[in-house]
Amino acid sequence: MTAAGLLVTGLALAASHAGLGTAAGDDSEDIRILIGDGMGSLVVRGSRLRAEGSDRPLGDDLDVRCHGDAVALPGRARTGDPATLSADGPIRVAGRALRGQLEVRCANGRWMAINVLPLEEYLDAVLGAEMPASFPLAALEAQAIAARSYALHRKVEATAQGRPYHLDATVLSQVYGGIGAEGQRTRQAVAATRGLVLAYGMLPVEAYFHSDCGGRTESGKDALGRDLPYLVSVPCPCATLAPSAHWTVRLSATELSKLAGAVIGRAPPLGLEVAARTAAGRARTLEVVTRHGRRMAQAAELRAALGWKRLPSLWFDVRRSGSTFIFEGRGSGHGAGLCQWGARVLAEKGRSYGEILAHYYPGTEIRRLY
Repeated sequence: MTAAGLLVTGLALAASHAGLGTAAGDDSEDIRILIGDGMGSLVVRGSRLRAEGSDRPLGDDLDVRCHGDAVALPGRARTGDPATLSADGPIRVAGRALRGQLEVRCANGRWMAINVLPLEEYLDAVLGAEMPASFPLAALEAQAIAARSYALHRKVEATAQGRPYHLDATVLSQVYGGIGAEGQRTRQAVAATRGLVLAYGMLPVEAYFHSDCGGRTESGKDALGRDLPYLVSVPCPCATLAPSAHWTVRLSATELSKLAGAVIGRAPPLGLEVAARTAAGRARTLEVVTRHGRRMAQAAELRAALGWKRLPSLWFDVRRSGSTFIFEGRGSGHGAGLCQWGARVLAEKGRSYGEILAHYYPGTEIRRLY
């Protein structure tokens, strides 16, 4: 199947050319998540593990290895085809207990492990990993729809590119914690919004989200290089509530040059200040002073080099005190799309998931895919 386009028919958001469900009541939607890849053996555990096409159990513990492009399994002829494993209950791999099946592919001696499971079950585990389950139900429901929309957008994109998986399991896509991240309230929110997708025109949107915008979201263009009509900067009520409402990070000049030398230069900086900001107020470029002179650096590149957890957002000021640079900022994450702490505040004020999504993704509509 190809990803030639998406069709909207009534309230059903159809994606027949992308392999997506096309009618109300269609429960067949699956998603493919990259769990990991590497060399050597892949340890897979589960009750009565078996390969697709055979009822013969392979055992409860497997060391799966690659021989060139062939997957090596006990009692199975080596071919270049992927091996799809199932079990009586969860499959355990890479520190996660997973629902569904595990597909193992090999290429040039390197394995790739892909979890294949129903989209709604995937969302249960995403919601529990991405948003505190204690948040109001309307906020959890808004997050569920955003996560479903983002996953489907990536599925269409991956299908068009011929990629064997749709998303990975990390913050680079959506954090997927497997069964361990599920809970009663996340299941409730996913079930209440089953099949609902946020759409712009005929496409499920790239529904980016983040923890805490600090009081105003960022445009998609400035945050992610994605100039999308529904990713615009909007005011947000999260400013004083979130744990990262205000933060301070101290780094020595030596630490800065060691961690981010490729961005700011290898010599320890003598000075560092914000030279330009986005319209929403986040740092865009920095002026760096070293013994070799002055240079400009991209703030986003500095954050990536330091680590997203070390420097929580780009909404900061920076000053020098002795040999230490002090970053004082607010918010956590890239700032585009839904602000999770802002969604909590809006839900506590009685806003529905539809009103929350309309605030953070203006111009979009909620449609039912299945």
